Amino acid sequence: MAAAGCACILTACSDSSIEPIEDCSLDGRKTFVGEIMTDFYLWYDRVPVVDPATVESPEALLQQLTFRELDHWSGMQRQAERQEFFDQGRFQGLGYTLGQDPNGGLRISWVHEGSAAGRAGLDRGALILGVNGRAIADLTSEELGTELAQEIVVHQIQELDGRVHDVELAQGDVDITSVKGATVLDTPNGPVGYLMFTTFVLPGEDELKLAFATFRARGVQQLVIDLRYNGGGLLRTAALLGSLIDTEAAGQPLIIETYNQRHPELNRVRPMFETEEGVAASRVVFLTTGRTASASEQVINGLRPYLEVDIVGSRTLGKPVGADSWNHCEYSISPITFHSLNAEGVGDYFNGIEPACEVQDDLLHELGDPEEAQLAAALQILDGQPCGSVEKRAPVLGPALGLASFPKGPLPELPGWY
Repeated sequence: MAAAGCACILTACSDSSIEPIEDCSLDGRKTFVGEIMTDFYLWYDRVPVVDPATVESPEALLQQLTFRELDHWSGMQRQAERQEFFDQGRFQGLGYTLGQDPNGGLRISWVHEGSAAGRAGLDRGALILGVNGRAIADLTSEELGTELAQEIVVHQIQELDGRVHDVELAQGDVDITSVKGATVLDTPNGPVGYLMFTTFVLPGEDELKLAFATFRARGVQQLVIDLRYNGGGLLRTAALLGSLIDTEAAGQPLIIETYNQRHPELNRVRPMFETEEGVAASRVVFLTTGRTASASEQVINGLRPYLEVDIVGSRTLGKPVGADSWNHCEYSISPITFHSLNAEGVGDYFNGIEPACEVQDDLLHELGDPEEAQLAAALQILDGQPCGSVEKRAPVLGPALGLASFPKGPLPELPGWY
């Protein structure tokens, strides 16, 4: 009944022992939510007293029962949508993420190839001047979100070469591209393997193995793993990534999952394991931003007891917890149920993991380009140069910048995809 073990930007899930009562009435669904939250929820003793009769829906009840000081992730969704995302690596949308350049411009940060955006040829660095005939600078964040949720979205785009044109995209299936930019970079200190990993989902496991098989064949022992937009995913996939990075730690704990005092029997260790594609990395640099979360953070934290780990970028989101998922009627409820620690018992990073070398995301260079600011800093660190030696050069922006800027008011986090 429970979904396979996982961790993601909204939830993290694992096996559970409670069996749902299939009472799919409104009251039945709310009763089930209440039972889970007062028993298995990590902060069960912080759950407020709420009369379910005064709450209009199970989703609203779940939100009222969460410990909001630390929990920003417990949620519900339809089983079919959840399965499609984690098992098939697919969701509905346009297929890109957004970021902000140094001048406040709204740019595409990366694109899933198997999406409307990918098929239209959009790529990292494209500046969005307007959507559906409305200038970005004239939109509030809420208005922008509304425009991007339309069935058909017409984007006015300025490419890095200055060319301006319209791109019409329709909402539809997006096949997640899990590994982007995998390459081996030749450096004076030997080959360095680089890849961006976007999402911990099942289809991404084969992509990871293929990339690391190439690293192994090229004798790579130093890695740059780009998790700057990775909000999480399956913990089984997280264990695979850790195992591929450090083959010498096979059998050692990557993540220790600790449940509330009512269910210590659920506490467990998620170890690394032997894999023929892995490398025995001597050093790894992770690239991060505020969108780096959950399983991504747990891999970073989990590897620190075993090898030299550096972080370049900006502070991560701060989600050292995960969730179990219970299917009930047509829905999956995924409340936070466990705290994740590494082998040294470290896992209190609710304020995020700080980088040793702070470097902003450089949207004006391709991923994997040694001139891209975060990757350039990582390569200098691997070359033995201190963070302070990394040149903080301003990227050169294309012509006509200033026609677009971030919408009025804060843009809603933008950790997800459009």
